[in-house]
Amino acid sequence: MDAGFGRIERWNEARGFGFLTPEHPQPGLPQRVFFHARDYDRRGARPIAGVRVRFMPQRQPDGRWGAIRVAAVADAARRHAARDGRTRSTAPPGSAIGPTGLWIATVGWLSLLGIASSAGRMSAGALVAFAGLNLLTFVAYAVDKQAAQRGRRRTPEIHLHLLELLGGWPAAGCAQQLLRHKRSKASYRRSYLAMSALHLLALTLWTFA
Repeated sequence: MDAGFGRIERWNEARGFGFLTPEHPQPGLPQRVFFHARDYDRRGARPIAGVRVRFMPQRQPDGRWGAIRVAAVADAARRHAARDGRTRSTAPPGSAIGPTGLWIATVGWLSLLGIASSAGRMSAGALVAFAGLNLLTFVAYAVDKQAAQRGRRRTPEIHLHLLELLGGWPAAGCAQQLLRHKRSKASYRRSYLAMSALHLLALTLWTFA
């Protein structure tokens, strides 16, 4: 298969891999092509989303297509290298909420559930449902991460945010840190924090109403 051009769609610096989208897909080549850090020429721009690259498609041992000899195209490399210099010092943290913040928020959440239960406003079944929802949320993150690594169909972000809003946000925070997933996209982190805050606000109002 011939060399082609594309743009980096997603890059995970911590894990050392990413995906690119070919500009002109060739027969048999998927819309999203996996590539590893060892196959990226770092003499140009860093491998961040949006960088235009040249690459060579190659079959991987598992039979899937991957990209080797991935290199930033000269004009894009200059633009993104300059932008990288401006943004490196202000790069967002690796997760939406740090371990300490997540622990404090979760303790507060559990306290609210305890108060609601003691006041007779929440049944034991509801508490079990919250536990199950958090387990489901963690599994959903794990499945989405595996899909990302294998280039398969992803879980829509709105589905993950819905689970967070319903009360699965503690497990979502744990998954972001333990699985190193959904940590690099600033817009997603903001939405996660918004879903968590909305859930806590609603639970607080309902508990003390």
